Amino acid sequence: MKNQYVADIGDYGKYGLLRYLALRGIKIGINWYLTDQDGSRDGKFKDYLTDPLKSKYEKSLDPDVHEALRKIVVENDRNHQTVQMVQASGIIPDASFFDERIPVDQKDPLERAWERRLWYERSRSKLKEADLIFADPDNGVTYRKTAREKGCEKFAVPEEIAQYYYDGKDVVFYCHKGRRNPDAWEKTKIKIKEYVCDASLSILTFHRGTQRSYDFVIHPEHWGLYQSLLSEFISSTPWGKSKAFTRDDLIESDIESTPDKCRRWAVIYYFQKAFITKKEKETVLGRMTNEQIGELIEASSNVQAKIFYASFRKK
Repeated sequence: MKNQYVADIGDYGKYGLLRYLALRGIKIGINWYLTDQDGSRDGKFKDYLTDPLKSKYEKSLDPDVHEALRKIVVENDRNHQTVQMVQASGIIPDASFFDERIPVDQKDPLERAWERRLWYERSRSKLKEADLIFADPDNGVTYRKTAREKGCEKFAVPEEIAQYYYDGKDVVFYCHKGRRNPDAWEKTKIKIKEYVCDASLSILTFHRGTQRSYDFVIHPEHWGLYQSLLSEFISSTPWGKSKAFTRDDLIESDIESTPDKCRRWAVIYYFQKAFITKKEKETVLGRMTNEQIGELIEASSNVQAKIFYASFRKK
């Protein structure tokens, strides 16, 4: 998410969806995955708030969200519209927010991955009271880049989604179709199941402007609640009735694994993919807290790895 996107037409649908869930008792936590503005014209589609003809129709979808965003746009220059203004508006009742920018200044891959890890750990702490965490990276989830690579700040990595999930949170994340063909897009939509193999998935897609999809990753014991809420959103609200949003449930997959193994992958992969060499692992383990090392020990199924991790515990 960039501040320049605030109140864009895509933002409108996102807040409408989150507000709907919040008003029905779901405590929302938002990690903006905030990145610096880039000087482009992306996020410029805001005339639905001010143009008389466009505004009349769009406002009917959600008058409260429309008015809150309109105030942000008319009262602030485009370069000074921020996610903090959205937070202060109260359009998502009782929500918690993590609005730290993703660190990008590190030139060394190890330091880049380490600072990203610290940033992510702070988000877990900040959003610990949420029922549903919304992750809002610029370009969705990457299954190719790791936290040590330049450009990864535009993405969430799947281990971050999985760790939120195995913290006991349900998760919804921005899912970017990009230039994928239909077959590639279908595979991408369920790929997160490799990391959260016991979860039920449902995708809501917003069709105003550029197509934007939101991938819900829901614990089995909560699936009935979300089935009901999302069905009502599509069948009974102006968002769904107008086909501004459509829904696609993705419950089945052919991933052969167990929830326990996937939980362990979420912890171990985040460590091993970010810190590749033995020297990097030793450097990072020397910086980690005993609690963080304990997570690695608990997640590992390799006895030698457990001993290696344990040797870095502080007395």
